[in-house]
Amino acid sequence: MSSAADQITFTGNPLDRASDGRADPAWIEARLADPQSLFLPLYRGDPLLRDGRAVFLASAARADIPSRATAVFLGVRNDRAHFAVDLSEAPGPQDAPFADFGAYTPLREAAFALGEAGDDLAIIGQARWLLDWHRRHRHCAVCGSMTEIADGGAKRLCPGCGAEHFPRSDPVAIVLATHDDACLLGRGPHFPPGFLSALAGFVEACETPEECAVRELREEAGVALSNVRYQFSQPWPFPSSLMMGFIADAKDRALTLDVREIVEARWVEKGEIQSLLAGVKRDDIKLPPRFAIARRLIERWAGQ
Repeated sequence: MSSAADQITFTGNPLDRASDGRADPAWIEARLADPQSLFLPLYRGDPLLRDGRAVFLASAARADIPSRATAVFLGVRNDRAHFAVDLSEAPGPQDAPFADFGAYTPLREAAFALGEAGDDLAIIGQARWLLDWHRRHRHCAVCGSMTEIADGGAKRLCPGCGAEHFPRSDPVAIVLATHDDACLLGRGPHFPPGFLSALAGFVEACETPEECAVRELREEAGVALSNVRYQFSQPWPFPSSLMMGFIADAKDRALTLDVREIVEARWVEKGEIQSLLAGVKRDDIKLPPRFAIARRLIERWAGQ
């Protein structure tokens, strides 16, 4: 088993999702009423933190949760059911219930604060993912009727046409292109200057992740890839991506950038990467934070 330091952020969820139990409404109601159950509050996907830890509330706190707030079942650990509750209807995070107990913290900031608490981040990622999906999928895609939560939040049912709707993951291929002892890093227009990362794109219809990696690098940077090698994956709850990481060989270092997607790209030598990973500061290159899969791809390649 990997150590907490090696574990990829948002993976290693310790909860048993209890697919048999959650299908029984009476079982869910019993767990909601169980004084041993725990509730994770979130405001627009951001968790409540206190003293650098995620806050899990005892079931007695249900009395202070608005009746309209969506609650979803996450799973069971040590016979204690875990639920997430969406408190996004408050005007602001400081106005949300339990704000006096801690601070609703943007998830990227929380990932820094909870860096060694892999279990908490995996649970928070699952909670954010599900609650965001429920907020955005209230109506049936078949007939347009308002849908209802079922299976503790694992799906939604349409009372109009009977259609079942399930949370989906959006597959993304992220690839570190390499040529000899250099790797290709770039940034999109929404990243600040110098913040460089591996290149990525969404998998399109009837396309494998490997095919997506080849296409994205050709379209965005004009790079021809071969020997595309899968490394590892990461659930990415911003809001619902599954990042699949690859390292691949580039034919050469010629670049033709699609500036709508990539505004800066460069080949960076392995020695430079290793010095950056060792803590050397440079204004022109800032690597992704360690909770991002791009950083883990860079680390793996630089350590080879």
